Amino acid sequence: MSDFYSAWLERSKANEAKVADSPRVARSKDLKWVRTPQDYKAALMIAPELGFPTGGSCLMRAEIPVGWHSGRHLHGEEAIYVESGEGFMVLDDKRYDFFPGTILHVPYRATHQLFNTGKAPVGYLSGLAWHLEADVYMGKMEQLEECGENDPKVLAAFSKEESQNWPEDGRRISMHEKQFEKSDESKHGATYFLMGRSGKQNGFKSTGVAISSIFVDLAHTKSHSHAHPEAYLYALEGDGYSEIGGKRYDWNQGDAVHVPPGMMHHQHFNPYDKDMKELRFEFGVRYWLVDQWKGYTTVDKHLKATTHMVD
Repeated sequence: MSDFYSAWLERSKANEAKVADSPRVARSKDLKWVRTPQDYKAALMIAPELGFPTGGSCLMRAEIPVGWHSGRHLHGEEAIYVESGEGFMVLDDKRYDFFPGTILHVPYRATHQLFNTGKAPVGYLSGLAWHLEADVYMGKMEQLEECGENDPKVLAAFSKEESQNWPEDGRRISMHEKQFEKSDESKHGATYFLMGRSGKQNGFKSTGVAISSIFVDLAHTKSHSHAHPEAYLYALEGDGYSEIGGKRYDWNQGDAVHVPPGMMHHQHFNPYDKDMKELRFEFGVRYWLVDQWKGYTTVDKHLKATTHMVD
């Protein structure tokens, strides 16, 4: 019979093999849409259920039809990007309006619900650390109301938005596209800081999951080569490809790219005539690991001397 330590060694080998053989790109055209108690229409993009070896995190897309609302529930932290439509989120009985390009942060175990008050479906992206929270027995999820059609009387009862901040501790909950902060750094054509690295920028206090930034890569340019525990990128505009662990992975607008845990060097390329724009999700557990990981640098200085692609 194998001893427990031998089993640990085998688990380590199995983990490495799983990462090596796992998918890197979630194709928008291949999403499996389902109806859930929370969402009229939802699909996982990057998640362990789909074979992605994540650090306990996931990315999903969801849609709220015209005249509908999502369910009302509570769970761990959540970071939301509104891709289309307009309405408002009710978080702990306070209203936060959203429009295309708005980001929303849901604090740990804060009750929340989204309402579509516009004339088009609301499409949004959601980043969660649900799997990690569940595995450490801290991921209690409670469904308080299921998704359904809006009641005009209920909508009328909500007061207007008072603030973009949470009265509980003053942290920021929402940020609109016109409020995004452009950075002076030159690793991309442009970088817009949203919740920022580690989730603490622009008044946010995200710990578990954050929408850190938007990258704009100009036509015929590339990002710097770098390494860190895990990366999620969603292609908001344009097409491109990523090199991850020495292999090329092409992607298109609406796809999501997953750089798995393991400190793999990766780099993103735009070989086309149109600029590309990527939304970046990151998870707090990465910084806990980076502080302990030895023998790796997060940026390969030898490979970032130029961002212009040379044929």
